[in-house]
Amino acid sequence: MELSKKQIFLFDAFGTLFKASEVGEELQAIAGNHTKSLIQTWRRKQLEYTWLRNQMNHYAPFGQVTREALDFSMRQHGMLDERIPELLLPIYDAPSLLDGALDLLGALKKENKTVCILSNGTRAMLDNGIAKTGISQLVDRVFSVDDIGIYKPDPAVYQMAIHAFDIPVSDFVFFSSNQWDVSGASIYGLDCVWVNQYGETKEGLPFGEVMEVKSLTAALSLR
Repeated sequence: MELSKKQIFLFDAFGTLFKASEVGEELQAIAGNHTKSLIQTWRRKQLEYTWLRNQMNHYAPFGQVTREALDFSMRQHGMLDERIPELLLPIYDAPSLLDGALDLLGALKKENKTVCILSNGTRAMLDNGIAKTGISQLVDRVFSVDDIGIYKPDPAVYQMAIHAFDIPVSDFVFFSSNQWDVSGASIYGLDCVWVNQYGETKEGLPFGEVMEVKSLTAALSLR
């Protein structure tokens, strides 16, 4: 895979460009030793609910799914403090950039590459995140699953982005930190970069053409 020859660079948003979970002192004071487990359960259920809604053909916006997953996690951990959603839910409307994101996006724009976001997030979430992080001049297009009412890794999501451009799929590359996302995109036919910034073990899933890097900063050297 030669990234220098790619024209369209697609990026997942939350967990890849944007921080998907930030644990501050206030949350630690509320959840104590259960903080890590609370966050992990929330994130796992958030994903599971999107996949199950796909199976049931019962779409709901990502903000609703995110709140439902957090409600479950709080109940499971016996935490009913409403300060928890007040602290965690805004992460998706006012995120921070992950290390290396600004440098990589800036480098791609200098090379006249087309940069797009392809995300499960709602359009409002993504627009807010782009504005808050100051990358609006670095992102050419935003694709939200809200536009088609189905979540990744359904092939229709990746197809939505491909069909927006009149060029071969071989001219695209997709970056994500989520292995299930990389699996879905690569099986669809996209060349992918798995940003394994969390040091995960490779899943036993089907994969197409995938390159692994440890961070977005490391991806700078691949162009």
